[in-house]
Amino acid sequence: MTGQQTSQQPLAITAEQVRDFLLASPDFFNEYPELLEEIQVKEQRGGVVSLTMRQLALLRDKNEKSHKQLEGLLAIARENDALFGRMQQLTTALIDACCVEDVFATLDDMLRECFGADFFAIRLVESDGALDCPVSDVVWAKDAAELENFKSILDSQKIKCGRPTHVQAEALFNEQAAEVLSAAFIPIKIGQQDGLLAIGSKDADRFHPTMGTLFISHLGELVARRLASLQQSNKG
Repeated sequence: MTGQQTSQQPLAITAEQVRDFLLASPDFFNEYPELLEEIQVKEQRGGVVSLTMRQLALLRDKNEKSHKQLEGLLAIARENDALFGRMQQLTTALIDACCVEDVFATLDDMLRECFGADFFAIRLVESDGALDCPVSDVVWAKDAAELENFKSILDSQKIKCGRPTHVQAEALFNEQAAEVLSAAFIPIKIGQQDGLLAIGSKDADRFHPTMGTLFISHLGELVARRLASLQQSNKG
């Protein structure tokens, strides 16, 4: 009787199984270090290199990316440090302001010289017990038509950055309106009185909707508090 000969086909191993095996066996290449030089992989630029060389290349790329990230963080830190210094300078100048006109003049000078702002404007809404403001162009009546263009900002008390409408720019920056390509609108409260601080720029990308507003938020609060303190001093 002739025996029947059978042949067994080798099991096919998928790339995923190899990957899972290597991940589950971190000591595999320690046991077979010669494979690091024998296994060759393709480079993105063409050609082949050993697994060791490919690993070194990946490490170099990773280190380069980490270095660039560190440089970026250091640049942000330096910028924040400089910004903090300018904020201290502005705070000191506002504390030294002895009247409302001084506050406005200080803001105009400091925002332009220290913060590179091209335009500055402030408006206060007339109300009972409002701040006594000798600068008439700064005060809007309760029913002023201009208020409608900033109603959502004043109602929400949220900062808005981006390109102003032509009507908004005219209401705040007058004859310079056409030059204002981006702006930050900062609502302020002086007691119960509404106000609006606006910083304009000739650069369309200087103020945009997705930018951080921590600094300008502090700026608005600082101005509001100083004006409120002057209001209390005048009443006293």
